[in-house]
Amino acid sequence: MSVDDGNGPDERSTVSIGLHEGFIVARAVGDLDYASAGPLKQQIREAWAMTQSGGLVVDLSGLTFCDSMGVGVLVLLLRQSREQQSTLVLSGMPPHLERVLDITGLLTAFQVEASVEEAIQVVQAGPRPAAEQSPDERGPA
Repeated sequence: MSVDDGNGPDERSTVSIGLHEGFIVARAVGDLDYASAGPLKQQIREAWAMTQSGGLVVDLSGLTFCDSMGVGVLVLLLRQSREQQSTLVLSGMPPHLERVLDITGLLTAFQVEASVEEAIQVVQAGPRPAAEQSPDERGPA
């Protein structure tokens, strides 16, 4: 899917959503910004509603840019996955995004794996019990 910001197709970003053994694999390529964050969030919501997925892998290896709107969508997806008691795993995180998440203190809230394959293994294992999660992973008390 090419993101359209109302001024014609935006060739700077694409989002693809697929299913893999009962869970969602989303791939974001290019920019994750104001123009593309909404469509990514909407496509994942629709996929969750249609599949009752137990997990979500978001492949970020193709990202070239991510602004505060993109970070906000990742946080929203994390919150949604916790509400649904499903697993969210980010894979292939580019150094620029890892730095932003580290500086903001958000990096520890996410499960991050180097590759999609490793992320898939984590999702297949299912969510960890709250006792095995760090306080940041458990969310607000």
